[in-house]
Amino acid sequence: MSVQDNLRLPLDHSRRHASGSARQEFAARLDDRFAKFPLLRERRNAKAGDLSGGQQKMVGFAKAYLQRPRLCLIEEPSIAPSPKVAGEVYGWIELFAAERMAILLVDHNVRRVVKMAHYVYVLSRGEIVAEGEASAFQGDLDGQVKRWLNVNF
Repeated sequence: MSVQDNLRLPLDHSRRHASGSARQEFAARLDDRFAKFPLLRERRNAKAGDLSGGQQKMVGFAKAYLQRPRLCLIEEPSIAPSPKVAGEVYGWIELFAAERMAILLVDHNVRRVVKMAHYVYVLSRGEIVAEGEASAFQGDLDGQVKRWLNVNF
């Protein structure tokens, strides 16, 4: 499927049962996503499977963003094909947050999570070992991580 077909997919069911004004709203949402992800506009007719790994990840984020979920679960966004793509992924997450979307972010990049989060839970071996407002996790994060994991390295 093309990039554009991939982006339309989440809206197809709703669009089939929608009135004329709702269809226009769906078209406007698609145009808005292309504005927020300009590379996808350029590649709109390309096969999504032929895109680079980072571009495929971008299609996934744009599809999620297009659906306007109330909650978005994002796991390990820093595991990306390249550091550049990882930085872009965090930018997309910030875009979601700016749209007032609730985000449950699971990531091993503690500094990035603390920087982006309002509230933080730290898990170690399936147990919550720390939690609180992000401001409580400022300062010596290396020392905090050692305490959370109960290690001396």
